Amino acid sequence: MSKGPGVWQKEILRVTSGVCVATVSGIVRARLPEPHRDAFVAARRGARGLALAQRVSAVYAYACMRCGQIQDSETPGPCCGPVRPMLAVARPDRRRLLLHPAPPPGGVAPSWINVAVPSRPPGQLAVPSFEDLADLVVRRCYEGLQSGRPTVSLQDAAAVMRLAWQIERDEAIPERDAARRKLEKWQQDMTEFTWVLRSVLDREYPGAWPALMAEVRKRRPAAPQ
Repeated sequence: MSKGPGVWQKEILRVTSGVCVATVSGIVRARLPEPHRDAFVAARRGARGLALAQRVSAVYAYACMRCGQIQDSETPGPCCGPVRPMLAVARPDRRRLLLHPAPPPGGVAPSWINVAVPSRPPGQLAVPSFEDLADLVVRRCYEGLQSGRPTVSLQDAAAVMRLAWQIERDEAIPERDAARRKLEKWQQDMTEFTWVLRSVLDREYPGAWPALMAEVRKRRPAAPQ
């Protein structure tokens, strides 16, 4: 069952009363041995409410996605799993103890994040990657579904997903470790997006989900022999 935001707000306040900074996903995993996606969504919603009420500071911190270890460093080192910027929380009077907040995943932080670190030096032009393009396409598709005025078709979103999969598959062997980490992040992002997308489609466009999945399967390249 999903834990409501009130439950998670109490848990976040309890944890942050004893530690300097904690990742939201780490709080969920410490409470639930086998958490489902809705638990992470509810905990994030709880963190957002507390941040808006200024009861906690919401930041991003580098942390290992496997063990949850936070790395307070500008250049995080290797760990037992991929080290990524992750949503974290701290009591407002302790936030400054985190000396090196991480930039937000995707380069843009939600408005309720209390400490937003720029993803590049001020004045420096962005160098977009294919991941940036994929994130933008997915975001525009989702926004269009919510507003009822889609600017990106489901077919285009499916094509970008397919191309992203191909790029990750075709990474050069010397870069296989970096490619694997990128793929793990992409899979995590797409799992969350798929959950949200299916919820929106089932509510606003009944019957559209099977059509989308059929389009994805049709465009997916055949497995190598």
